[in-house]
Amino acid sequence: MKKTLLAGITFVLLGVMVGCGNKTVQQPTSESKNETTDSQVSEKTKVEKVKTVDVSDAIKIYQEKHPKTDITSVELESERSGLVYKIEGVDDETEYDLTINASSKEILRDKSEKLDKEDRAGVKRKQEKLDLKDIISIDEATTIAEKENGFGTAQEWSLDKDLSTTYWEVKGVEGRKEAQIKIDAKSGEVLEFELDD
Repeated sequence: MKKTLLAGITFVLLGVMVGCGNKTVQQPTSESKNETTDSQVSEKTKVEKVKTVDVSDAIKIYQEKHPKTDITSVELESERSGLVYKIEGVDDETEYDLTINASSKEILRDKSEKLDKEDRAGVKRKQEKLDLKDIISIDEATTIAEKENGFGTAQEWSLDKDLSTTYWEVKGVEGRKEAQIKIDAKSGEVLEFELDD
C-alpha cells in the first residue's frame, strides 16, 4: 500500500514538474515567435508596398469598370490576401465599391447600391468628388510622412477630400505608437500630424 501511494505521489510530482517545465520552455518560445511574426509582418508589408501597382493604375482599372462615375475615395490597406486598393465612386443615382489586388490588379469585389434619396441627382457626387489631376503618388506621400519625427513605418493610405482639398491620409506605426498624417495631395504640404502613444 505504501509503495502504491509512494508511486502515485511520485507520478503526480513528475507530471507537475513536466508541466511546469513545458510552460517555462513554451513561454520564451512563444514570445520569440511573436517577435519573429511581428518583424515578418512588418517586412512583408514593406515588400508588398514595393510591389504594389501605382495608384494611377488602380484608378484606371476603376474608371474602365465604371465609366461616367466620379471617385470619392481611394484606400490602400492590408487584408488577409495582401495589400488591396478599395476605390469608391458615384454617379447621380448609384454608389460603387471596387476592391483590387494591389499586386496582381485582379478585381476581388465589385459592389454597387442605390444612393439614399437625399444623395441622388448628383448631390453626393458634387460634394465628395476627388480632384485626381496631378496628385502626388503613394510613394511620395509615404516619403513625406516617414520624414516626420516619430511617424514610424507607413501601414495604410487613403485619398480623401475635406472641403475643396484632396489629401492623402497616411497611418504609421513605430513600436506601440501610432501616427496619422494628412498631406495635401497636390502640393505635398503637411496639413495635420497626430501621434498617439
